[in-house]
Amino acid sequence: MASVVTRSARPEDAYLVHALYRATPGYFDVISIPVPTRAEVRTEIEAAERDDRRHIELILERDCPPLEDPDDCYDAVSGCWVVAYLDYKVDYPEAGDATVNLLLVHGALHDRGIGRLAVRDLERRLTGSVRRVLASIYGRNPAARRFWEGLGYEFAIDARPILDWYSKTLE
Repeated sequence: MASVVTRSARPEDAYLVHALYRATPGYFDVISIPVPTRAEVRTEIEAAERDDRRHIELILERDCPPLEDPDDCYDAVSGCWVVAYLDYKVDYPEAGDATVNLLLVHGALHDRGIGRLAVRDLERRLTGSVRRVLASIYGRNPAARRFWEGLGYEFAIDARPILDWYSKTLE
């Protein structure tokens, strides 16, 4: 995978996001909540649609390796597999910032560079419109910390016990 393709998530995509959540239960264990239901996912996407600053995107791949339950993550609209999910908000917490609330890669596809490509693509798209990108890390999640640090993000805000924020200034 040399690049990523994204599209905005719509409420009717709740089944795709829910399938991705179910395929990545370890994340929800880390943040100590149950995997959201499909109805809860739909409500979250609808809430994001009402917020002009919030963006929820599906990360798509046409030639995805076989998945355990491939029908769940196949997007017939694009003819691609949903391999990750990105939720971010611009002008938050301050004007000129963008905050990644969640980047979640399908559990069977970890360590294939999908997350790194998704972040690099987001940074490219945001360059010139925001000065800083922040990433919020919920719970005790050393893997997420290492991921963001590996992309050049530095510890920025301690909001424990719930989350830490890492940031990177865009050129």
